[in-house]
Amino acid sequence: MVDAIGKLDLSGNVTPQIWYKTITKKTGKSYMLAITLLWDIVYWYKPTIVRDEMSGQVIGWRKKFKGDLLQKTCQQYADLFGESKRSVKAALDRLEDLGAIKKEFRDVECENGITLYNLMYISINEDVIAKLTYPEKEEQSALMGRIILISWSDPVF
Repeated sequence: MVDAIGKLDLSGNVTPQIWYKTITKKTGKSYMLAITLLWDIVYWYKPTIVRDEMSGQVIGWRKKFKGDLLQKTCQQYADLFGESKRSVKAALDRLEDLGAIKKEFRDVECENGITLYNLMYISINEDVIAKLTYPEKEEQSALMGRIILISWSDPVF
């Protein structure tokens, strides 16, 4: 079975399992759509390796999208993941509430003179994504801060 699956050449996003505990609805349950959306957004922000054609050595990185921020629409995500625009918006709002992303809306004038209004651009907060992915580091850091505070508050004899 392992050999057969290995031949399928499956590729794509690998979601950090901890996100099922750190990215939740207000009820405390895993927010599957928000997790899926965040991983797609993170994928777009992961740089592409640029190699020298002659040597094959890594010479740099480049982003996967053209603009300064990733531009997506709720409809694109709804079509991609088979969800409604409303559920995509709610999941993106939850990710924004968590601080993992920030939505920015812009009016953009195209080369042909047509203006596109209210386009959604998405930025990420890598610090929050790191905390969602490695919460144990945050807990250790908080614990160390408490230990230091306790030691400072102890009377000196």
